[in-house]
Amino acid sequence: MTSPTPPRPGNDLSAEFAPKSMTIIVCGVLIAIFGGIAAFIVVKVLNPPPPAYGAGDCVKVVDGGRYATEVEKIDCAERDAIYEVGLYLDDPAESCPAESYSSYEQTGGKQHRYKLCLMLNAAPGDCLRVPAIVLGEEKKVACTSDEANRKVTKVIDGAADDAGCGPGSAEDARVYPEPRRTVCLGPVAA
Repeated sequence: MTSPTPPRPGNDLSAEFAPKSMTIIVCGVLIAIFGGIAAFIVVKVLNPPPPAYGAGDCVKVVDGGRYATEVEKIDCAERDAIYEVGLYLDDPAESCPAESYSSYEQTGGKQHRYKLCLMLNAAPGDCLRVPAIVLGEEKKVACTSDEANRKVTKVIDGAADDAGCGPGSAEDARVYPEPRRTVCLGPVAA
């Protein structure tokens, strides 16, 4: 009868596979961590949620130059709140329903793309600097300022028709079909 031979040193299989198992476990953990980071980047950074602008929100223009302008949501009662969002369009290629609207488009980078159709946020008696050529660069100013060249004479909510403005205010009126509003503008002396 033969007796079992004792294991020879270096023949232990568990010792041989232990470093390989540890390497596989560490690699698996690292892959899970990097996978989680990649998923976070895709979900949060490359796909940000759409901005929280809606009809009735007011915005101020943050000066960044003609092609780098930004807008920020602001309380409508603040003096810097020159525009109210009339419409939010998901596609920046869409047109606002009338030329009276100023617009702001977010199109660059990986951000959500949209267009805001902006209406003047002004009350009767407010004075404005209104450029002769370009909509979208209006500014509320003091009526005694040399910059003041238009005064809001009337705001007609529920109507998109300059006929209610009266003589001297209809030619510069801003008529907005959605939501229906007419902002009548006249000379500062009015």
